[in-house]
Amino acid sequence: MQTKVLFIINPNSGTKRRKNIEELAKTYLPESDFLCYFIYTERRGHATEICKNAVLNFDIIVAVGGDGTIHEVAQHVIHSNAALAIIPMGSGNGLARFLHIPLLQKKAVQLIAKKQIHRIDTILCNNEYFINVAGFGFDARIGDVFDKTPKRGGVKYIKLVGKELFNYKPQTLTFFAEDSQFTKTFFIASIANSSQWGMNAHIAPLADIRDGFFDVVFIKKFPIRAALTLVWKLFSKQIHTSKYVETFKAHSLTVNNNSSCVLHLDGEPRTIEGDIAFTIHKHSLAIIMG
Repeated sequence: MQTKVLFIINPNSGTKRRKNIEELAKTYLPESDFLCYFIYTERRGHATEICKNAVLNFDIIVAVGGDGTIHEVAQHVIHSNAALAIIPMGSGNGLARFLHIPLLQKKAVQLIAKKQIHRIDTILCNNEYFINVAGFGFDARIGDVFDKTPKRGGVKYIKLVGKELFNYKPQTLTFFAEDSQFTKTFFIASIANSSQWGMNAHIAPLADIRDGFFDVVFIKKFPIRAALTLVWKLFSKQIHTSKYVETFKAHSLTVNNNSSCVLHLDGEPRTIEGDIAFTIHKHSLAIIMG
């Protein structure tokens, strides 16, 4: 029996590394084994709309794009009988890197052909799922500004971080985790299912995407002289060893929010009124990974 595969392609993903996905699929997913269909998204949120019914009719849903496209596609693939596959074409490709999915489109399609399906955890934030990392503070600010930037890419992102770094003021929020309550003033607060934001920047080096927990990471305000050391630790998977960092694991977390709060879910900016609840959903997503 042929495996039915739907490619959901974001034609405006963040990099110029584009090849003809349809030709690659025809080459490496033979018609004897795979029946492939292709849809190109036309607007933000379109991938989620497509997946609502697609999960009932396809065995594999392929997100072709960056972390934002993956985030949209996953909303209905989670807790379904379909499996998610990824052809990374974004700027950071954090989830793809963490799951050892090749960044080269040819190799990513070849991985789909192997159908190595695993089950991973996801996290529900109020009524929206995310797979990779959510956050408050500086990275949410960067995500919000970057989302409004007409031109994307890694260099643009790094320049934006440098520009905003010296002007950002720490945020204070109250958290409820399991049976404890605490108030934190932080530069960054991350809720991490995988270890990295993207571009191999590991905010939660100890994260395990299949253990039924998420990692909560707080980076406190730090002196400018410590910035380079923190960046080095971030890219060498040692950020958790810094004296400016606190981390713990949890099944659930609630943020007491008395006003509007900016955060990001898989890099997608959101503004939420009222309390914000995070809950782990263990092994809720079938995914093809390396």
